[in-house]
Amino acid sequence: MRFFIISFIFLFHLYPIYGQIQYNWQNSKEGWTSGGNCNLTAQPAAMAMRLFAPNGLMRSGNISANLGINGTDYNLVEVTLKNPTSGSGIARLFIYPPGTNSDTCYYAFQVDTSMTGFSTYTISLDSIPTGGTSTPYDGPIARFGLRAPWGGANFDTIYWKQMIVSNTNQVNDSVNITFKVDMSQVSDPFTSPELNGTFNSWCGNCNAMSDFDGDNVWDVTVKLHSGDTIEYKYSADSWAIQETNNPSGSCTNGDQNFTNRILVIPYNDFALDKVCWGSCDSCQPLSSNISSDDLDIIIFPNPTSSFLTIQSNNLINPISIFDITGKLVLQNIGNSKEIILDISNLNSGLYYIKSNFQNSSIIRRFFVNN
Repeated sequence: MRFFIISFIFLFHLYPIYGQIQYNWQNSKEGWTSGGNCNLTAQPAAMAMRLFAPNGLMRSGNISANLGINGTDYNLVEVTLKNPTSGSGIARLFIYPPGTNSDTCYYAFQVDTSMTGFSTYTISLDSIPTGGTSTPYDGPIARFGLRAPWGGANFDTIYWKQMIVSNTNQVNDSVNITFKVDMSQVSDPFTSPELNGTFNSWCGNCNAMSDFDGDNVWDVTVKLHSGDTIEYKYSADSWAIQETNNPSGSCTNGDQNFTNRILVIPYNDFALDKVCWGSCDSCQPLSSNISSDDLDIIIFPNPTSSFLTIQSNNLINPISIFDITGKLVLQNIGNSKEIILDISNLNSGLYYIKSNFQNSSIIRRFFVNN
């Protein structure tokens, strides 16, 4: 685990970020550190900032961190938080140049007080900062900082859920790119694959993938900027597992230590061909005596809450459904090209469908969402 964390930080600082920057403070501090008069604790719903004074401050990394961006690259910051305290409720967004804890400028923004839920607040980076400069800031941005809404007392807690930095001026230059990964030969347990890359700060599950027809080919569509060169890879369950790519592969960057896929974003919407996990190519059949038609089984809808349809070009053999613990929860004799199962009595969660073909078995996953 320690090696993985070091690798992640290295990737984050090595490559420039062209797309949206997102900090998701659910179950994570996302590298943010206390800048004084507070401590930070990762919690399931949001990161908790416990105040020791009204001016509690946090920063997006230590003094050596550097996002490598400029004020002209982004024009909008959205911060989602909950402020249970009373007072003026004026918070601040700070901008730091490289190698210092002294901010270049800051933007003040009004936050609600005595809040019982989360709200999102928007700061325009195109506007003139509240302090530090009399013109819109266009210099280097190494880190961001956030000061708690004014009015908090000793031991009060502010809850920070998310911060997104984006450039709404680039929307017209962006295209929809669909990524597809075949997970049928992944032996490690997983719930949901995800797409990570330089465009989303390798953030974990920001771009989770879906498998709506249950064929174990997962996909996600991401809006990216034409002409950009991105590096990316597939992982699952917030980096619980990640693919290992071949540095000599045609789709990778050639780096022996941090082998990522690479893509130059085209100028039109585009769907990439499906690839096998950890490969630049499609998955090859595991057994040569099974035809591709035999493996052609789809299930839908996925997720589902009531009925599940299973279809094939050939007769479906008896099938069994297991929960995530391996317990058999449902069986069907099959012998049809289409089977409709009532799964309304199953609890919410991940399940596996198993069916046999010519002494070999196939497994498909589906989700119940009651």
